[in-house]
Amino acid sequence: MPGPGARGKKPKPKPKPTGSNNADKWHTIVDTLCKNLDIPELTTRAGLKRVHAHFDDIHKRLEKLYQNCPHDNVRGGVIGIYAKMCADSIIRDKLFAKGLLDRIMPLINIDNIRHLALQSLTTVTHHGGASIRVAIAKQTPALLKVLKDHPDDPKVAELVVVTLAHSIGAVVSGDEKPSEPKLIKSLNVANVLQVMAESTKNPAASPLLINHVVGLFSTATLHAADACKSSPSIVNFLIAGLRSKEWVTKCSCLGGLLRLHRLGAESDQRILDPNKFMKSIQRGFPNHLSDVMMDYGPMRCETYMTLRTTSEFQKAMMDCAQNRNLYVLGLKLAEFILRTEFSIADGEFRTEDPVTGKLVSMDLGLPFTMWAEALPHCAKAIRGKGKPNELDLADIIDIKYRIMKAKALVRSPDTAYFYYTITLSADNVDGLRAAKKGMKCKNTTPFVRFQMMQRAVEHAGDMGIRILQDSPATGDKKWEEGIAFLMSALEDAKTYVEQAPPDNRHMKNVLYWYILLTLTVSESDIRTDLRELQPEIDKLKIADEISTFIGVPPPKTNLRLAQQDVVNRYPAALKEFSEVILKAADTTNPTVTPEKLADELAAWLEDNGDGEPRDNCLQPKVTKNRAALYRCSWCGNPSAMLKKCELYCDAGCQNPHWKEHKKHCTRDG
Repeated sequence: MPGPGARGKKPKPKPKPTGSNNADKWHTIVDTLCKNLDIPELTTRAGLKRVHAHFDDIHKRLEKLYQNCPHDNVRGGVIGIYAKMCADSIIRDKLFAKGLLDRIMPLINIDNIRHLALQSLTTVTHHGGASIRVAIAKQTPALLKVLKDHPDDPKVAELVVVTLAHSIGAVVSGDEKPSEPKLIKSLNVANVLQVMAESTKNPAASPLLINHVVGLFSTATLHAADACKSSPSIVNFLIAGLRSKEWVTKCSCLGGLLRLHRLGAESDQRILDPNKFMKSIQRGFPNHLSDVMMDYGPMRCETYMTLRTTSEFQKAMMDCAQNRNLYVLGLKLAEFILRTEFSIADGEFRTEDPVTGKLVSMDLGLPFTMWAEALPHCAKAIRGKGKPNELDLADIIDIKYRIMKAKALVRSPDTAYFYYTITLSADNVDGLRAAKKGMKCKNTTPFVRFQMMQRAVEHAGDMGIRILQDSPATGDKKWEEGIAFLMSALEDAKTYVEQAPPDNRHMKNVLYWYILLTLTVSESDIRTDLRELQPEIDKLKIADEISTFIGVPPPKTNLRLAQQDVVNRYPAALKEFSEVILKAADTTNPTVTPEKLADELAAWLEDNGDGEPRDNCLQPKVTKNRAALYRCSWCGNPSAMLKKCELYCDAGCQNPHWKEHKKHCTRDG
């Protein structure tokens, strides 16, 4: 029955159940306040310009209302207006300087405006610069208390975690050192990260929450590595993330794992101690390692190649000491250089001092004393003969001595060694391009080919991870290019592992990449016990034993430590977080009930009227098929900037492929 005073009146129609009642309520309140206070439209550029022009007056009116009106809805409406203003960075900074954070924080403890206050804080954090995010990070204890006090409110969990992901991320970020090292300790970041890891396990945890945790954990592993290592759950979360169906999630987690040990890791071993090497050969390889090398072909193994080259190099230097023929020595050195990495020993001609009995340098009348210094003289001697077919050999010797001479590539673009030397000093882009082109050269040797293949794996892997960690939009050229780089790295790693000598000193690094990339890239199921990767894990064990035996114990590089973390923790990581990671990719099911603050509130607060979609950290699905569109048709180098007809890096790749391509070229003639 209608109550007093309601006689004869029609009942008001009930609002349609859109799931956004709370958002509609605050929308109405904010609109009403804006009209009553003569505040410009906040979703247009013209409106924000008016706010700029009359900021002090508008802020004064809003502050007066906030301070003098005790009604929660009014105070919440004022905060909602402030949050929308924060889309403009200059206005945001002014509001923050005038105490915006002090206005928001008390409201997170009031039931009927808690969601609005937290959403406003999230909006400010999202738009805020580093200093604002750090200031919000200092409110971490209060935010964690709200999270603890409301364990059954999924929207509180989502908003608190998203805010902390942005604000704590600013605290732990930095290139050489974190931006706020003291704050990392005072906030007990280890505890914060653990709480966030646990929040992802809540059945009501949203994909938005989980993906923000991915972003924070992958960032925190560099400068908050100790905090991450202190909790197995944090590392397990990143490992489980490798099996996500979303590319950005996979690469963010892989990048986080690679950074986890970066600051405390050992450098990769780049030098072979000849004395230790010779002593190990004299002892003889253990039977099981000898069997592996016999199966591959002992004459093709690097141990034999290095041993043979060392002996022949010493003989060549002794012969030169007698015949003074730098031309003959140069021809032999060029052959050695193309055969193995450690082809030029760092020795000299020495003799025993009859007085002291010590070995001293010996002057034989040659233009060099140290053997390595013979290289430029040998190159000059070869050029002096004037034989066109030997000019490449002179360049190879010079490049070995000076790293590279660019003119050699102009004259002989089919000599692989020239490209190999570029990979040693170039950045990822030029290094990968050189490696890919070099692997297509006919004038090569097994040593040079595998060296370039190993460099191609590292360059492409690094580039793919870096590109996809920047979260390019699905379908964007950089997004697809990043996937192509990872595919390229995995393909080259697979070929290398199958074909390179088991004692190749880069076998360990390529196996690290192969194992990590297979888990990251593979669309097929990898079982929990990693049985699909067991052959590669066994190969890695053999490679470790060979390396240790010849006097080069495998260094604890960040790549090695990351691979060990993944292999050792993989079963536990999937058990703990596989369902969480699966949920993060599911954007179809709503996670907030109509009684809670609906997603429309977040969209409304984020809307600045520019028509641009807001970043919600949810990554669309992807297939690998289009990645092939960004691989050069000749050398396979991935790039989004390929020349068309088919796809080529440049004329250097297009010309040698023309014989095959012209058979079906639609633009010929």
